[in-house]
Amino acid sequence: MKNIGKSILEMGFTGRIGGVVFYCHRNQLCARSLPAEVKAPSAPGQLAQQERMTSIAIFYHALKSAGLYACWQKAAEGLPQNGYNLLVQTSLPAFDEEGKICDFSKLQITRGTLDLPCGLTLERNVPGEWVLEWEDVRRRNSTRGDDAVRLYVMKDEETFDVEPLETGGCRRGDGRCVFRIPEKYEEFPHLYVFFCSCTGEECSNSRYFLLTHKS
Repeated sequence: MKNIGKSILEMGFTGRIGGVVFYCHRNQLCARSLPAEVKAPSAPGQLAQQERMTSIAIFYHALKSAGLYACWQKAAEGLPQNGYNLLVQTSLPAFDEEGKICDFSKLQITRGTLDLPCGLTLERNVPGEWVLEWEDVRRRNSTRGDDAVRLYVMKDEETFDVEPLETGGCRRGDGRCVFRIPEKYEEFPHLYVFFCSCTGEECSNSRYFLLTHKS
């Protein structure tokens, strides 16, 4: 706000001329500039980034619904960004210009300080049943044999539902986890594996596997 003293205001004028509004304030004759109009993105790159950001916001809510966002908040402790910004930084490359998931292997559903075990492998056992195996090598004191195995599946590039699978209480020290894909998730081919401390306060980054349901 600027006091303009003797001016056209003193001649009885108030209103707008271009980007300036003339008005009276506490018996003072003032003028202020209007904020510049914010234009909607129009360049292809801007529109593509807008689509990615919209999709990752939907993905964020899917993780919250699945109870997974707490690990992002924990991972962001001591960092300049919050959990949501860390999720964007980590997983934005997984989305294409239309906001669809173009590379599920670049998508992270969890982030944390626990180690993933070495030698993680996945094999189909019988129709609908899978065997996940790993080496129980513990490189950090925070990594324990009672760390729980967690499994989640996703459907396709446009469906961001993140659904848990039953593991039968498998732990890191078991070295293997035999699990089944329920019929309702037969069209969910994208599997994410991570390990979680028994207190639920710490987790590992997630590891991606592509399930092939066909015989």
